[in-house]
Amino acid sequence: MSPATRFAAALLAPALLAPGGAGVALAARAPVVYAHRGGAGLAPENTLGAFRQAHATFGTRGVWLEMDTQLDADGDLVIIHDATVDRTTDCHGRVMDLTTTQIQVCDAAAHWPSWNFEPVPTARQVLEEGLTSGWRIMIELKNIPGEPNFDATGTQEASALVALIEKTGFPAERLIVQSFFPTSLDYIELFAPAVPTALLTTSRLPGAPPGGGFPALSNGAYAVARGYEVSAPDSGSIDLSAETVAAIRALGRVVVPWTIDTPGAIAEAISWGVDGIISNRPDLVYTALGQ
Repeated sequence: MSPATRFAAALLAPALLAPGGAGVALAARAPVVYAHRGGAGLAPENTLGAFRQAHATFGTRGVWLEMDTQLDADGDLVIIHDATVDRTTDCHGRVMDLTTTQIQVCDAAAHWPSWNFEPVPTARQVLEEGLTSGWRIMIELKNIPGEPNFDATGTQEASALVALIEKTGFPAERLIVQSFFPTSLDYIELFAPAVPTALLTTSRLPGAPPGGGFPALSNGAYAVARGYEVSAPDSGSIDLSAETVAAIRALGRVVVPWTIDTPGAIAEAISWGVDGIISNRPDLVYTALGQ
């Protein structure tokens, strides 16, 4: 069995254990659900509260917790998507310019009136709690050209994450590392080879026609060439279809498009035969799957 096939089997194992399903054969073919930023349509994104809620609600159905990480001024990995804290918290400033202490006093649930204070967690906090709580984690290294914290070497965030994986002992079979920047994934492949990697690409490149950026099939081919286990194209990729998904899977890669939130789009992705769906609304995906 190839490494990619073993990884696909590992992804499907939680679905096989899901209670009350429609049978092993159906469960084995159902796509794995990834709660984008912990389920950003249901809870304050990228917070421990969101991760706990998603795991408590969907953990027995095999949910993975998707999240973003980047380095702050102290060199600590914090769980946040944007280059600044402005949109998601009640603070202001660039993540790379703020210390861990400064960031953790910010309320990441400030825009959710029904939620109490939620700090911006560190990656270490997430891995430590996830280790004991049985979380399955997909974590993105936020290293994108043009953003203020971009690292052309691709090593800074990746090396910090590898060190945390080693310190916490978080199991490779419950972790996926994703990035838009291949060099960051290459570092993971080299120094944490047991941890699966996922290549993110977008169809919304500046100056490109709608849906005409990086095609899904090119993502799959590139993932094969670089040894990444997961092909994660933008769901808006103009060539994404059942035929494209089948072609990428034939190359031995798992296909997990992002980010799919509406019932119609979810149903379409399921019909394509994808291996996973990244969604802000994991509840809608499970409803579409009848789980």
